[in-house]
Amino acid sequence: MQIINAALSRSRTSILFLIVILVAGMTTYINTPKEAEPDIEIPNIYISITHEGISPEDSERLLIRPIEQEIRSIAGIKQ
Repeated sequence: MQIINAALSRSRTSILFLIVILVAGMTTYINTPKEAEPDIEIPNIYISITHEGISPEDSERLLIRPIEQEIRSIAGIKQ
């Protein structure tokens, strides 16, 4: 009860204290590193092959598998 009476009697100080806490909290939130969006660059390679008039089975057998075999022979590639 004494804390409430002190806060009501010193309203300007209470409001200033609240503003300081809010500004400090916002500053801390902005400057804290977020784990959901880390600043890590993941190297990706995207390969697209198009060839009209070929069946999906022939495409996989004649195009995709040979390219995958060649890519696997490159040093430093895990998947």
